[in-house]
Amino acid sequence: MIRTDLAYEANESLTQKVRGVNLKTQDFKHGEIIELVIEDEEAEKIIGKKKGRYVTYETKTFKNMNNEIKDDVIEILAKSIKDISEIEREKILVVGLGNRKITADALGPRTVDKIKVTRQFFKAYNKEYDEDYNEVSILAPGVLGITGIETINTIIGVVEKIKPSLIIIIDALASRKMRRLCSVVQITDAGIEPGSGIGNMQGSLNKETIGVKVVAIGIPTVVDTATIVNDTIDMMEDALKDKTDDVGQIMGILSDLEEHEKHAFIKEILNPLYGDSIVTPNGIDELIEILSDILAESINRAIHPGYLNS
Repeated sequence: MIRTDLAYEANESLTQKVRGVNLKTQDFKHGEIIELVIEDEEAEKIIGKKKGRYVTYETKTFKNMNNEIKDDVIEILAKSIKDISEIEREKILVVGLGNRKITADALGPRTVDKIKVTRQFFKAYNKEYDEDYNEVSILAPGVLGITGIETINTIIGVVEKIKPSLIIIIDALASRKMRRLCSVVQITDAGIEPGSGIGNMQGSLNKETIGVKVVAIGIPTVVDTATIVNDTIDMMEDALKDKTDDVGQIMGILSDLEEHEKHAFIKEILNPLYGDSIVTPNGIDELIEILSDILAESINRAIHPGYLNS
């Protein structure tokens, strides 16, 4: 159910300090954490993103990380998930959005397959509390084209039945920058709009719409053709700056357009030829396996107090 990478776009839209917005960054030897908090409705309007907290971890690549770095990244993500979820003693539903049959869209289902599920034990032993584990269940609702059921309706139906106090949703993202592909993890408590990245909006999942706190986690796994062309034009412009002072004249009107305007213009030109074509990186099978391992381990550590001792 690929959606747009909202959190990172919100970070980059901060061209000036906005009242009601806090932005913090933290550097590590293997990457960077960017934390953005949009505090009120006025800031929400200026930034163009929903009020809430957005945490982004970016690295050059998750591929070929050694075990020490990988464990450090998992600890960073686990802490971010725990902090943003405000996890204490919860009944948690972990939802993996996406289509198992399409590798680039299988991040959610592949991740929930590796989550430590405990609800059955709480029910079997009539437990309300466990020192080491929260009550956790998982859901991989599939996609409308296969199930015939809107994803949001499936989730709402399960929520009404099992009544979780927290929902964690994992989804693949459609990136607006090539460099973000499979190298960024985004976490937000602002909710989620499944399918927004490929123009298949089904509505919003957030505390206001379903009455339960929602934390969304995503990784960009695809870009559209307009993004590839847009990035290529930007690289051409940067290369020309080293060769000539007439970059503006060479690039023409494109140099004067805002980033979102340029992307929309390119998309309009390409659409008759390529439609809504999307592209995914080489080696996506291996990448999805690595990324789902990292996300699942991060979530398990965040939601289960005694997970590392088990």
